[in-house]
Amino acid sequence: MVETLLNSCKVRFIDKRHGKKCSNCTYEGYCPNAYSECEQCLKLIHYPSLVSDDAPPRSYNCRHMIDYYLCKYGSRYISELIYAFGYLKDLKKLKTIKVLSFGCGPCTDLLALDFLRQSGEYNYSSLEYHGVDYNKVVWNNIHKEIKTLCPDDTKILIYNKDAHDYLIEAMNDNWVPDLVVFQYFFSDMRKNVDASRISSFINSFSNYANTKMPINSYIILNDINLSTDYGGGREYFDKILRQMNRVLHAKGYFHNNTSQKTYIYGHEYEKNDLFFDTSAYDLFTPHKSCSSAQMIIKKSGEAT
Repeated sequence: MVETLLNSCKVRFIDKRHGKKCSNCTYEGYCPNAYSECEQCLKLIHYPSLVSDDAPPRSYNCRHMIDYYLCKYGSRYISELIYAFGYLKDLKKLKTIKVLSFGCGPCTDLLALDFLRQSGEYNYSSLEYHGVDYNKVVWNNIHKEIKTLCPDDTKILIYNKDAHDYLIEAMNDNWVPDLVVFQYFFSDMRKNVDASRISSFINSFSNYANTKMPINSYIILNDINLSTDYGGGREYFDKILRQMNRVLHAKGYFHNNTSQKTYIYGHEYEKNDLFFDTSAYDLFTPHKSCSSAQMIIKKSGEAT
């Protein structure tokens, strides 16, 4: 699934790349000069301080940029989750896995699980995937494509709504996940939501996890290895942990090959290699190694 999806993004991007602005550009007169400048648009999203004073904030609202984004970051993000999922011993035993993904975007967690099943490390016979992402315009086509690639035993439901609103409804729902994933969720939330709303969401999620999630279920938090002061979200990992009852947890980080400094967060993973060959995507200057910080939380029924 990973290879097929990324190749589709690459072909689509190259077919529409004519050295000029996207037609019906969502960023209008502030868009960089050509398709090849999607890299610049991504920088404006990841580093809002670079946006000129007269321009509106840049966001993930361009389908061409999303194709570029997946070719650049997809192999890294999926690989980071493959490493994390490798530690979830109780999840590997399940025949049906239920996943709740906040800020699901291109469903990198679903793609990671498919890779692990193909490689024989996971042996589930069915997968139920609930993805939450308010940005329907950008991800809708990618979600449709992923659904066509999935086997019949994988059921995908996408909720295009605010994550907090989803939690309010989920408290009264019988469907409960075995795995919750926050994939680069809090660093993005930090850029777009004020601190009080983030705190409210964490309170609601912790209550949901404590009251609804079963014993031996997991929460995976994977994000930029930076504190909130520098555009990351690691402090939010710890805030969730402090509000959880009877859990085990582990923190880890990957050495960043492209940064002058790698920050310590728990233990350092022995490897940071990707699980995919990115040479076919050199046009998109893909990252060649994992570099995130992670927290794995397991509901154990025992006091920490």
